Amino acid sequence: MVEAAISLPLILITAMLLIRMFVFYLDILTTGIREHREALNAQDSYSGVTMCTYKDTEEVILLKGGVLRRNVSKRLDIKAYLINEDFLVRSGEALD
Repeated sequence: MVEAAISLPLILITAMLLIRMFVFYLDILTTGIREHREALNAQDSYSGVTMCTYKDTEEVILLKGGVLRRNVSKRLDIKAYLINEDFLVRSGEALD
């Protein structure tokens, strides 16, 4: 009984922390997918010069609570190159 009284709370706290960290990493993955879709939408609607850079920054935060004494965060720097394919096709025809 004494061993169970000592070890069971530690096991439960560890399991709860692992679940919170798993949810945090899923949130990072979801944010990355959303930002990738936004970059693809920017590529589809891009009509400027031949090429430019798409940059965005997003921060995912796991709020402190329970065992955590400070906020855990992950900063995502998104960078994509936007290319105007219509302009490239027209410039290729001009060279012929």
